[in-house]
Amino acid sequence: MVSLGYVLLTLAVTAFEAKRIRGRGPDVISVFIVLFLLQCCLPGIVIYACLPLVDQSSPTEFPPIDRIYAAADVSTAALVLGLTASFIFFFHAFAALNARLLGRFGSRAARALRLVVTGSPLRLPIVLTFGLALSLASFYSLGSSLSERYINLILFRAGSQEGEEKLLNALGLALTQTWAWLSIPALFVIYERRGRRLLWWLCLAALVVFMVLGVSRKALFTPIVLMYLTLVLFDHRWRVKWLLAGAIPLLVWIAFGKELIGVIAFHRTFSEVTGRYDTVAASLLRAASEIGFTIVESLGTISLLDYLSPRFGVDHLLSVLRVIPTAHHWLGDLPPRIVRLSTEAFETSYDQDIAPGLFGQMWLDFRIFGPVVWGLMLSVQMSFVQHLFARTIRTRQAAALFALVTFVVAMPLTVGTYDFTFSYDIYALALGILLTFKLRGVRLPAISSPTARAAAA
Repeated sequence: MVSLGYVLLTLAVTAFEAKRIRGRGPDVISVFIVLFLLQCCLPGIVIYACLPLVDQSSPTEFPPIDRIYAAADVSTAALVLGLTASFIFFFHAFAALNARLLGRFGSRAARALRLVVTGSPLRLPIVLTFGLALSLASFYSLGSSLSERYINLILFRAGSQEGEEKLLNALGLALTQTWAWLSIPALFVIYERRGRRLLWWLCLAALVVFMVLGVSRKALFTPIVLMYLTLVLFDHRWRVKWLLAGAIPLLVWIAFGKELIGVIAFHRTFSEVTGRYDTVAASLLRAASEIGFTIVESLGTISLLDYLSPRFGVDHLLSVLRVIPTAHHWLGDLPPRIVRLSTEAFETSYDQDIAPGLFGQMWLDFRIFGPVVWGLMLSVQMSFVQHLFARTIRTRQAAALFALVTFVVAMPLTVGTYDFTFSYDIYALALGILLTFKLRGVRLPAISSPTARAAAA
């Protein structure tokens, strides 16, 4: 029944969004909704359909997830479903209200101006070259051979103590995600410049290097998703055939990618990977749990952390304060991060952070009023991005930049915390965008670029 509930919610959200964008095509709100459906709705359909068909003692063979499933019950699952539906309802309601308010903001002359996004085809390659040099220098400091370096890199990404001492001088690798994400709009900026085909291929090669050094499933599929969403924003085509063709390899990578990486670092065999799951339902459950980790984490939070008193958003304030170097001098020792509390509750021996999940966090923050507050908070951010996007002349580079900004704004959908949004790599990404992109206002008669005129039309 819970799985059916997610089916009905997905259909309702899809139908409403299709009606909203009819006649004008997808916008950044559509991108946000796509990310919401991919992480918060579609996995729920598969998870609750497969759970009754797998071994209940160890459904995924991943201890934190298995402990959450063991602690959760039908009422908790239904509560998470209700929070999901309530959140998207209030998000749409506040987004519509915000659009009206922003439409009245500013003078008539200011509203008549169109915006043009231009990326520098010179500064972007310079910034990416710096990032590539920093990443490769850090990588080559990890060992004496290529295999040793890559194994140590995998150990570092996995939080292994074995690799930690060897990687104290490899902090440059922490920004690999920044360079990979910035490479996406760079590709489209260079693509719209004539006579720069070689530079485009070099930028693509740099992106591949960043994806390889990312050593994670996310490092591979996030750039692919960003490129797809960029094309959707630019020409309004959903490319359903591309989605169907790419869904299968991406699902296989999500289900088996971590184990395939472990083959290299932990000297495992491929038979251990291929024989990991006894049934198709078990493999689907693991893949859906990884994609919809925010659902799983929310189940665990409500089941195992409900003893905490309402937090009223203090965890998000702490996320901001923790990146300020001098915060502990004038505030003293800050309370434990919520991701550490949730990690200890889900699996005490697991070193990497396991967040509380979007719906778990909104339940911890304000209980039943959580969807209202979170819907308002995210709708305000997305409405401002949408307001700028609606006034921007549509080019590939503009679409790429707005897709990336929307992806960053939507990051709390994945984990329910701003710990990973207010982080050094995201600040580095923002700085890279400010250094390489320019937003200016123009009047349509003053536009001389054929590309811009075609996009405006």
